[in-house]
Amino acid sequence: MPKPYDVSVETRVAPARIWKALTDVDQIAEWFGWDAETLVNEIQFIFVDHSTADPDRMRLTSEEMAGMYVEVAASGGNSLIRAVQPGEGPDDGEFDAMEEGWIAFFHQLRRYVEDHTGEERRTLYFTGSGNAAEISAALDGRLAGRHWFDGRHTRVVATEDFGYGLMVLSTTPPLASGETGPATLTLSTWGLSDEEFSQLAGSWSKWWDGHVTGHELVMGRA
Repeated sequence: MPKPYDVSVETRVAPARIWKALTDVDQIAEWFGWDAETLVNEIQFIFVDHSTADPDRMRLTSEEMAGMYVEVAASGGNSLIRAVQPGEGPDDGEFDAMEEGWIAFFHQLRRYVEDHTGEERRTLYFTGSGNAAEISAALDGRLAGRHWFDGRHTRVVATEDFGYGLMVLSTTPPLASGETGPATLTLSTWGLSDEEFSQLAGSWSKWWDGHVTGHELVMGRA
């Protein structure tokens, strides 16, 4: 049985705008996941082939997400978007890829609809293994910005270091622990030139390689 969770993120736009970004496959590609070769197929599978939508709620029906739904609600003049996985099991604080994924993707959605509607995203997605606390501390020293989210396993920083971009760090061990384990870093960018994007990839690749082993980079739409 899937682990129960409830992920919510508030945005400064109307519910109708969020709903459009959730149901238009071209717009989903500007905030969901990262620019992997499989992204188009993943969007088709999750949001088209295995979903049903009401005016304010989308139910995801694949085997991995059975019973899960995404909903959008008004919150003052803003909107609240939620991903809910029902269940009766306790939240033991252990890493859950689905839960942490929705945390990341909803913040990427927020950055897109608030600041980059109509723009094409390009991402850098780094993987590796390292000490969670050391990576977290080093990242705080490297990247300036506003912490949009600080959780047990995921940190989200809105930055102007590479335009109005977004950074998501996720580690399987808790961020505050001294444990070593899998880690991912996603940089979402909009509006960078090819040269700026290439330079960003080179700079961050070198930095990431200094903090993890087994470094890999997925570089989208270069």
